[in-house]
Amino acid sequence: MKTNFEEQLKKLPFLKIVLFYGIGIGIANFFGPSKSMFNLIQILLVFSFLSHLVFFFYTSRLEILSIVNSYIILIFFGIWNIWRTHDQVDINHFLIGTSDQYIAMVDEEPVFYNNSVRFSVTLLAKRIDSTFQKATGRLMVTLPFDQKDSPIQYGDEMVLKNKVKPIPKPLNPLEFNYKDYLKNQGIDGQIYLKSKEYKIIRHHQGFGIKARALELRRELVSKFRKYLKDEDSFQIAVALIVGYRAVMSQDIVQTFSNTGTIHVLSVSGMHVGIVFIVLMWLLARVSGNYTLNLLRIVMLLCAIWSYTILTGMAPSILRAAIMLSFFLIARSMQREVNMLNTMASSAFLLLLLQPNILFDIGFQLSYFAVLGIVLFFPLFKRLSIFESNRFSRIIWDSVAISLSAQIMTAPFSLFYFGQFPNYFLIANLLVVLPVTLIMYIGMAMMFIPVDIINVWLGYAMDWLIKKMFFTLEFLDQLPFATWTGIVLSPTLVLISLVFLFSCSYAFYWKNKFALYMSVCFLLIGLSTFSYLQYLQFNYTGFRIYSTRKEIALAFIQKNNITMVSSFNSLDARNLVYSVKRDLSRFSNWEDINFLPLISYDSVRTNYLIQKPNLTIQIMEHSLLSHRSTDILLVRKNSKWNFIENVRIIKPKLVLFDGTNSDFNIQMWRQQLDDMGVAHYTIKNNFAYVWDKELL
Repeated sequence: MKTNFEEQLKKLPFLKIVLFYGIGIGIANFFGPSKSMFNLIQILLVFSFLSHLVFFFYTSRLEILSIVNSYIILIFFGIWNIWRTHDQVDINHFLIGTSDQYIAMVDEEPVFYNNSVRFSVTLLAKRIDSTFQKATGRLMVTLPFDQKDSPIQYGDEMVLKNKVKPIPKPLNPLEFNYKDYLKNQGIDGQIYLKSKEYKIIRHHQGFGIKARALELRRELVSKFRKYLKDEDSFQIAVALIVGYRAVMSQDIVQTFSNTGTIHVLSVSGMHVGIVFIVLMWLLARVSGNYTLNLLRIVMLLCAIWSYTILTGMAPSILRAAIMLSFFLIARSMQREVNMLNTMASSAFLLLLLQPNILFDIGFQLSYFAVLGIVLFFPLFKRLSIFESNRFSRIIWDSVAISLSAQIMTAPFSLFYFGQFPNYFLIANLLVVLPVTLIMYIGMAMMFIPVDIINVWLGYAMDWLIKKMFFTLEFLDQLPFATWTGIVLSPTLVLISLVFLFSCSYAFYWKNKFALYMSVCFLLIGLSTFSYLQYLQFNYTGFRIYSTRKEIALAFIQKNNITMVSSFNSLDARNLVYSVKRDLSRFSNWEDINFLPLISYDSVRTNYLIQKPNLTIQIMEHSLLSHRSTDILLVRKNSKWNFIENVRIIKPKLVLFDGTNSDFNIQMWRQQLDDMGVAHYTIKNNFAYVWDKELL
């Protein structure tokens, strides 16, 4: 019997719950709270809840009001759950008051770099007027690390000197927003301490199960290190099997990203599925009566959640573990399982515990990938012409799953990363088998204590990983492997999602209006995208990027870019981080004309850069070229005859970069204000962007 859309929607209560609860979280994130606003929300929440109790006793008369009020409660609750931990509301937040010391606990596994260690902490107390008071909030901590020191571990409790600094906003166009990234994890500040500015006072204060899981993971990482001699193979293996990415090379990550297989390195539903298949095979004989079936369910749930905790509990694996848990419980109770409702219920549970996770990139990609599979896999399944042949059917199903997930996540990938892997279908088909075998071998190595067997298993895993990675590198080096510089706006992401949902609705419910609407949104999206691409292709402008102590100037004329910089190459890590996503919109990164400037901290050099309609002087000492100047960039606290030079060259604009002290910048700004000369400080501020045809 075919159901209509309204009847089907009644089977998805959690979809409606998570939708309105998510709206509340979005509203709370967009509007900053105040104490009075938070109190108002609490009053409205209580009033709505009491009203719901009244509606409950008069359901027959006030059914519609009861439903509407339920949605209002969810919205208010979403707002309340976000605002309650905000520093403007929480009186115990570490940012409230003046303190000189904190007591905090390491709440994640520390990541060790060359000479430093980085980790997040949960604040427990703050010292105000020589007494410790309760404190809340989280910090990102960076400390120097010596191999002679005892390593900092999860659960360590420590005293920290208060040298908290705010997390800077992105200072360049389309630069990664590290501030929002940490904010979505509940982290509101960062701190850099020397060896004498902190002290570990207690160990093993964290959650016992998580501490044991992280300790076990460290032991497994050491075991894989022993049997995998190749460094790349080791890094891929520990990321793929146990979710350990602290040692991951950026080149490896980039290769997987460029080929659309980055999900392989993030433990997710595929990994949980492989573990589940192995467990089902091992526990196949544990069945028959009610007791044995219940025992098997309990053993499966314990094993799945043990693996989830072991691998770090990232949003993608939490989603998979919760969905699989709900599926197993529902099947044991002989209840019908609806994938959309199960997915929504798992999302609601995660958002209930961590509401800020809604804005986490991994959370969004994970859930929209599953949503794509649920909505579009049946469509591609119907298009299959290989149902008669088992091998061909398996291949087609793999293609359909990959295509379904990619369709729904593509708008988010373009919005966040500005690139699309053109060979993702081929790459995903080629990695499915080796990834499965690597997982099986890895699980065997985790439990087998015999050294000689692990040696041979290590050889087999190393060979598989090398062949898989060689294949991905080959695909990455093919022409047009990655479509870069395509950065979707939030509006285009929304248009894309409306188009996809309309297509899905039209397919399932044979609705002509939905089909027409999908065509309209497709045309609107393509027209908007084409227009924006036309503007980018014909863009002419000039940028001075905010890159701390380095020089980075970009001259953009249509799709031709000249980069003048004191970085040693176009591929310098900090330069790529600051400007690549912005400049890739206008030209291929490899086609940029890079002109290096020789600049050392101990040497002062002036530079003159001339374009037909633009003259720039970079001032590091007093001897400037005496010619009319459009922009004067002042560096390295160059005070010699500063005002005299400004009077001579008469710049239209004076800029100060990060090599100048705050005291000098303030003094110069006052002098320039008296002279009526425009100025702008790039230091700790947004890049200078000139969107005019000057070049």
